[in-house]
Amino acid sequence: MSESKQKLPNLFFNEEESQQKKDMPQKKGIVQPVQHTISLSTGKLQIVNPKNSLANAPDSRINAEKLPKKESRGENEHKSDKSVSSGRTHTGIPGMDDIMEGGFKKNSVNLIGGGAGSGKSIFCMQFLVEGARKHNENGLYISFEESEDKIIEDFKKFNWELRDLIEKKKIIILYYSPDQIQKVLQTGGGVIRDILESANAKRLVIDSITAFTLLFEKDIEKRRAVLKLMESAGKWGVTTLVTSEHEPDIEKHRSNVVEFEVDGVILLYNTKKGDIRERSMEILKMRGTKHASKIFPMKIDESGIVIYPEETVF
Repeated sequence: MSESKQKLPNLFFNEEESQQKKDMPQKKGIVQPVQHTISLSTGKLQIVNPKNSLANAPDSRINAEKLPKKESRGENEHKSDKSVSSGRTHTGIPGMDDIMEGGFKKNSVNLIGGGAGSGKSIFCMQFLVEGARKHNENGLYISFEESEDKIIEDFKKFNWELRDLIEKKKIIILYYSPDQIQKVLQTGGGVIRDILESANAKRLVIDSITAFTLLFEKDIEKRRAVLKLMESAGKWGVTTLVTSEHEPDIEKHRSNVVEFEVDGVILLYNTKKGDIRERSMEILKMRGTKHASKIFPMKIDESGIVIYPEETVF
């Protein structure tokens, strides 16, 4: 039986139970069981089942050293920029904001779809780097497939100084297996919410939803699980990008279940014509936004992705 089918231990913080315990009167001399705490001796965030302590399990803890200290409100206010006042979150991708009213709607959930090698992960990491470097918006990158070291290695050719941003705790990279994230959602998503709050993060990337949906055999099960994930992300107070594998041929694209649940859909293409391939992108959907409807040329260089709104594909 595959690992994704195995029953996981109850490692995660139960938001509903925690709230009930907070509401209960505390009796003098009685110590309440700890569900979610930072160990002073190890400096690690621990999520513990009080009936069956699993504090030493590798999946039951998150390195608290990765979490930046929250800045006071006064420190954040003087660093605010026009992305906050306009209700838009800038992408950091040249040419992109110009074709969708200045960026993504704040606190929206958006799908970045495309075939293998189309630039989905680059698009998403560039979005986080923009927030960290220019807008005082920390970011969290949740990967279902690669470790932090592998992700840093993948992006080292870009001039983003990604490792420095991670060391400064401006960007946090976490690895979850798809079945672990499913367990998080079943308990209300409290673990991810707490990490986002501790990191003072305003941007979130989930890479990829395709791996997550492989846990489910039936379409109705996939739809319910995706809806749960989208609903949770919408409550976390961050602007979210979710990657998904899509048909790479522009002419053969068919909408899938995920596209109906998100606020925006951006498709990236790496289309072959003759003996060359041409990169391009289109905004298929963007709720509450006047966006361009054509397909635009796209390039990838050492600075990341660049969109050319005035040019034509091929």
